[in-house]
Amino acid sequence: MILSLETFSPDRIIDISVTLRQGLACWPGEEYWQLESTQQIAKGGSCNLSRATMSLHMGTHVDAPWHFGEGDRTVEAIPLSQLVIGARVLDLTHVEAAIGRSDLEGKLDGIQAVLLKTSDSGRLEALEPFNRDFVHLDESAAEYLVEQNISTVGIDYLSVEGYHVENAPVHHRLLGAEVLIVEGLDLSGVEARDYLLVVLPLKIEGADGAPARAILIDSDR
Repeated sequence: MILSLETFSPDRIIDISVTLRQGLACWPGEEYWQLESTQQIAKGGSCNLSRATMSLHMGTHVDAPWHFGEGDRTVEAIPLSQLVIGARVLDLTHVEAAIGRSDLEGKLDGIQAVLLKTSDSGRLEALEPFNRDFVHLDESAAEYLVEQNISTVGIDYLSVEGYHVENAPVHHRLLGAEVLIVEGLDLSGVEARDYLLVVLPLKIEGADGAPARAILIDSDR
């Protein structure tokens, strides 16, 4: 079967990735971002070349289980079935501080992946300063996601966990159950319904995470 251009027409594809650039909010202590030109045509080079220096957890990115020592699976070993998957966007913009079990109950039936749209959506892309009070998951929500056999969970700020939560129980619970975590999404222009999620991290051997390009394909358009 040959897929036509109409099947994936541009108006059905929604980019939910954050643009990597100077001024993008980073996790405190990982602020360093540099895009350096190493060769320029304007200066006599045969082509334009650059190199980037950054944290692997900057902008839109995935966390591999090894990020918190949950098994030895690093980013290149993440199954494609967790990266190209049907996903439901939930509108949780009314939630303050922490998303709990009660915010998710009854909303995950029949799905394998969930993306959590919070009041933080768009803040990264707007180049706002790092917000230590970002909306995140609490332990009860993480436990519920595991109970519901969710394979992939995404959120629109830099962590599924609250800022400097001791022992990182949310990460440990999710990654320990091999739930893929996608962080730093931009869901500000996305309606709450079901989509096909495609999130492709750089295939870096031995990495605890990687920046990713993430899109949604909307079957309702």
